[in-house]
Amino acid sequence: MKVPSVTCGTHGRQPKTYVCQHIVQSLKDGEPKGFWWSRGPDGIWDAVCNECNALSQEDFDALGPDNIGVLCLGCFEDAAALNEVELD
Repeated sequence: MKVPSVTCGTHGRQPKTYVCQHIVQSLKDGEPKGFWWSRGPDGIWDAVCNECNALSQEDFDALGPDNIGVLCLGCFEDAAALNEVELD
């Protein structure tokens, strides 16, 4: 399965990833907020911060789609590095 892509002003055309808005904010303010990541069987990467990771699935879902942001894989890797997380 082909992973959808997105064009980033910094990294160019990259695979699309999904993260919570707190991780998007961490790239803007440079403040680590935690980085709990996974890669699905479809090849798509996603991550949430410490705060979102501590929520039940029901409470996380209640935050709605506005809590989810899109990053290119390069920005996703930058956010992981900001939080001192190595991606396997």
